[in-house]
Amino acid sequence: MTAQKIGSKAFILSVLVLVLSACNLTGNLLPPTSTVLPTISPTQTTSSLPDLAIKSLAIEPEEGNLCDDPSASLGIRIQIENLGNAATGPFFVVVNNIQQYIENGLVAGGSRTLWFKGFADENKITIDPTGSVMESDRKNNQVTRKLEVPVLSPDCQPKPTPLLLVDQPLYTLEGHTAQVLSVVFSPDGSLVASGSVDDTMRLWRTKEGTLLRTMQGHPFPVLSLAFSPNGALLASGSYDGLVRIWRVSDGRLVQTLEGHAGRILSLEFSPSGNTLVSCSDDFTVRLWRMLDGKLLRTIDEGMATINDITFSPDGNLLAWAEANGNVRVWRISNEAWVYIFKDASQAASSVNFSPDGNFLVSGFSDGRIRIWQMSDGTQVQTLPDGGKNVSSLAFSPDGSLLVAGSADGMLRLWQFSDDVTNVSLLRVFAGHTAPVNSVAFSPKGDLIASASDDNTVRLWQVPEPIPPEGQ
Repeated sequence: MTAQKIGSKAFILSVLVLVLSACNLTGNLLPPTSTVLPTISPTQTTSSLPDLAIKSLAIEPEEGNLCDDPSASLGIRIQIENLGNAATGPFFVVVNNIQQYIENGLVAGGSRTLWFKGFADENKITIDPTGSVMESDRKNNQVTRKLEVPVLSPDCQPKPTPLLLVDQPLYTLEGHTAQVLSVVFSPDGSLVASGSVDDTMRLWRTKEGTLLRTMQGHPFPVLSLAFSPNGALLASGSYDGLVRIWRVSDGRLVQTLEGHAGRILSLEFSPSGNTLVSCSDDFTVRLWRMLDGKLLRTIDEGMATINDITFSPDGNLLAWAEANGNVRVWRISNEAWVYIFKDASQAASSVNFSPDGNFLVSGFSDGRIRIWQMSDGTQVQTLPDGGKNVSSLAFSPDGSLLVAGSADGMLRLWQFSDDVTNVSLLRVFAGHTAPVNSVAFSPKGDLIASASDDNTVRLWQVPEPIPPEGQ
């Protein structure tokens, strides 16, 4: 054996000895290094459950509020909320033995509002009375409580019903033997003139309510009347299409104006007294010069029957009401339309300017009263209850009151507190036993005259206006 081989074997043997020494072949293997294993805690889990609760309760109408409908039925409104973290299945809600079924349940965090008609002194509310929903807390599922009953606040209190006068008026002027169709005060207020289907006109003293004179000359019913501004003349329009001018002092006929081919339904003198305007169911408006009775102008532009006509206070405008629902305003100086207000559904039966000329008011056959502003033609007000078929309208001299006569035999008196947009029904006069055809204010504003199908003229005392709030 060579020395080199012997050296290699010796080297391998020394290595083997070292390995065996490290392993301590005479005993066990060396123990492993000590390690600490991590401690694993159990997973923290919470059960997911719903929790139904009563969130709010109140006695309320089913819809709207008591201000809008004071007669609305009241009931209990309840809001239910799911305070838990899981959805519920279907459940019942019971209020005073009345139950509602919540078919779709409630999602976590969801709410539902229910209304139950009626209420009790002590109201019992129970959510899920059968326990069909597994909840985390059932202590908030039931309540017994007295609830406050809502009342109208002062702002919501209905306005008091206007006083209905059923007593006799100041005077009842009797003498006509047929329907009285027109009534008008003289400019000084001392006289009232009336025209009737009995073919006569009558002059009455307003102070005593007595007859001054019966004027005859029309062979047909007298439909319309107008005093001249100085009170010296009385114009009358008749069924025969003629306009007659009478002297008031002695009742003599002064002029007869011919031209219309139909009944004269309305007349009015211009503020200056120089011109008389007439309208008819011949669809025309005619202007007459009072100096000589000459026809100045015929307005005939496809209109319908014209029921009523009036001058503006400054005499520059004419307004009239037509049977087809139109209310027209015509400027005299340039013979042109200013406004045409249309309502095809109802006939316009009466028309009047406010004393300051800023507004125009018209009555319609359905009882409405409309008010337009003359500066721009906008409709600023509609009075809904002027009675059945508003036949006639008249402003008080100061413009604060408006009286309307209607086919139900009533007179309604409206008050304007600040302007025409703030209006209230001040009084209703009852006494006529048939439709009212014509109304008029006295020049002093203390009396109202009315003419009716019951063959009478009645004079009414104007009540004191209601002061504005805060005065």
